[in-house]
Amino acid sequence: MWIRLVAVTILAGLLFQAKPDWFPPRDYLEYYSAAKVFASGGDPYDGAQLLPVQQHILGNADLDKPVSLWTPPYTLALYLPFGLLPYSTAHFVWLLLQTLCLATSVELLARSYDWHRSLWLAQLIGFAFSPFFWNLHFGQNTAFILLGLAGFVRFRPTRPVLAGCFAALTAIKPHLLAVFGVLLIWDAWNRDGRRALLGGLLLVLAGSVIAVAMQPLIFQWFLEALRRPTTADTVRLADWDVPLLSYQFRRAVDPNRFWLQFLPLGITCISVIVWFSKRRIDWRNALPWIVLLSCLVAPYGGWIFDLTVLVLPVLALLCIPRDPRATLLALALISWFGFRIVGLAEPIWFTPAVAVVLGYRWYQLRSQTS
Repeated sequence: MWIRLVAVTILAGLLFQAKPDWFPPRDYLEYYSAAKVFASGGDPYDGAQLLPVQQHILGNADLDKPVSLWTPPYTLALYLPFGLLPYSTAHFVWLLLQTLCLATSVELLARSYDWHRSLWLAQLIGFAFSPFFWNLHFGQNTAFILLGLAGFVRFRPTRPVLAGCFAALTAIKPHLLAVFGVLLIWDAWNRDGRRALLGGLLLVLAGSVIAVAMQPLIFQWFLEALRRPTTADTVRLADWDVPLLSYQFRRAVDPNRFWLQFLPLGITCISVIVWFSKRRIDWRNALPWIVLLSCLVAPYGGWIFDLTVLVLPVLALLCIPRDPRATLLALALISWFGFRIVGLAEPIWFTPAVAVVLGYRWYQLRSQTS
């Protein structure tokens, strides 16, 4: 395992050096500048405080709109170490870490979903999946979340506390995998479920304690940022044009009611709780569909880089020991079109397309075995 991970990391380092224009300082600016501002006692959710730092990083005094931070305060503990490094070094280390997280995630998923004889193929599928390229291109953090899912499904049967610690990484963007989060809480009725939930809560609590110890008002500042109207510095959450079915539902019903974006999620969460109230959650078999469902009904986000988490259901369904070539070809075609997107709001079709292909494969396999 470690030989493969080191090899992948070295190759990634060479790629970053050879093609630096593929990895511009985009969304990573928010994490790095927030770490800098927070370490100096400032408000990392205040665009006016982030702007001078980002102007300095880019060498562009004319920059008039900062990239704002939206992840919860407990994530600041993850970003702070990068703020101790020079920007270019921190950016490079961040990209390498994202790459290592993907490679590790694929290794964990390969062991969970029986890819033992084709580990290199599993890695190839993971790295060729277009959302991960966009994750690197934008300097995003979704590979951490994928690692959280992969570690959870790998260790949940034998080491539930460790599995819960991995699951805490999905709380970096709680809106993206909200269905998973609700079921994680629901599963606490059994002993292993409680231990997993405890592990996750302890890790989130540790991050929160670090953030509050450095700035007691940090959670208040975060809530104020969520309620802040659109200004010259920041676009409020309700005003983002997001590539989600829930957003299109809100636009069709009443564009002025932001809460409508959360209605599909609420109905889905109630439905899955009713479903699992009559059966125990088999996380290995259920998690691929839970991840797909979470992305389909997400109330916010869903950008192409967020969809890196779909590596889990893709590998889980391709590993089934029946000819996967047609499914692999269809997914390759979807991924290829994913590389060709132009705007962030464009790929609303991506998750539904993956869900249709994987759903059809599952249906075929069930039909052949029944």
